[in-house]
Amino acid sequence: MVIRRLRHLPPESRPHIAAAGRVLAQATARMNAMSPREIAEAAYTPGGPSLEQLELLAEARLMGQSVRTVPSTKVA
Repeated sequence: MVIRRLRHLPPESRPHIAAAGRVLAQATARMNAMSPREIAEAAYTPGGPSLEQLELLAEARLMGQSVRTVPSTKVA
């Protein structure tokens, strides 16, 4: 992440960036308090990844693993 780019933004953008950071921190804290199944259920949308795939991704995230290495699941 390149922090130097923030210097080129107008000063009035800084409160908005700080607010976005707070929202992200709150959402991350809420997600960290959930089980992998709860995260999967909250993230599920019809037509997207299955609950099982989302649960595997959530488990990997909570264990600090890269989600790129999570094998895809085949659901019949």
